[in-house]
Amino acid sequence: MSQQLRRATLIACSATAVLGLAACGPDNANPSATAAAPTASAGAASSTAPAPGPAASTAGLPDGNKLNALLLPATAMPPKFKLDPSGSQSTGDGAIPPASPSAVPADKACDMLNGTGWVNSAGIIAASFAKNNYVDEAQNMFAQELDAYRGNDAQTVMANLKKTLTACHTFTVTQDGQNFSATVTLQSLPGVGDEALQAVITSPEWTGGSTLVAARVGKVVVATYDNEQSNTGTAGVALTKTLVKNAASAH
Repeated sequence: MSQQLRRATLIACSATAVLGLAACGPDNANPSATAAAPTASAGAASSTAPAPGPAASTAGLPDGNKLNALLLPATAMPPKFKLDPSGSQSTGDGAIPPASPSAVPADKACDMLNGTGWVNSAGIIAASFAKNNYVDEAQNMFAQELDAYRGNDAQTVMANLKKTLTACHTFTVTQDGQNFSATVTLQSLPGVGDEALQAVITSPEWTGGSTLVAARVGKVVVATYDNEQSNTGTAGVALTKTLVKNAASAH
């Protein structure tokens, strides 16, 4: 395989779609479970455990408009990266109704790591969000997302993501009838927000790799996805740290 699996082709539905409030079309690149994505299996990996139901109040939480204003601008992106309009979404001045957590099956959780909406593998619906994607002509991608959660759900999201990334240490990605073995290397990121983790996804059959970073700042979770053919997306870590600083101003 001459190049890494292109994450730009992986479609993700919005968080509202999980609740049946919006449809997921082939041209959407929104923050939730992937569709039309490679299938994956995690062997004996366990599903993400459900968490306590979210509190109904959104008092003090930033809405989608405020979160959108905190996303990194085009000037912060690597050279030749341009905004992908289809990947720009937010809840605006509204809020997604609270919903009970839903555990994500292990194989689907691993599969979701291959797309921009990987944060939703935690099985928790945010109250508000904003996200967008930047890509270049080679289909390298940097995706950024800010999610604001009710109650203690942000802490639960981070805990569930750590469980998923640990369970998916090795998993199988299937594309065009071929199976590829992928490896997730997980580590913490001390000093970034209130808590943060970094996961690098690689495969012997791919060139480059993907770096996923999640960081919590109070009740906001910053999630980024950096897919590069020439490296493993290391530039995304620095961009995420800047985004975390932006998120701190939302409190």
